[in-house]
Amino acid sequence: MGILVRDAKIDRMVRELAERDGITLQAAIGLAVERELARREERRRRVDAAFARIQERFADHPVMDDGMTHKEFFDRESGEI
Repeated sequence: MGILVRDAKIDRMVRELAERDGITLQAAIGLAVERELARREERRRRVDAAFARIQERFADHPVMDDGMTHKEFFDRESGEI
């Protein structure tokens, strides 16, 4: 399997990473992809944790359902009923 890089900027960045770390071009590409996947996974974990905290906070509040549609509710609140 091969990867063809036709973008000069990407080629330069891969070569720079390989040179800085003393690794092959293939290893540099693998390292960059591995780091990006890990970064995304960490981001997903943080978002999921934040969402769980929000759900926990809202779980303490009762759900109010008076059977009205949004329009009916806002009409009532604005005095249009």
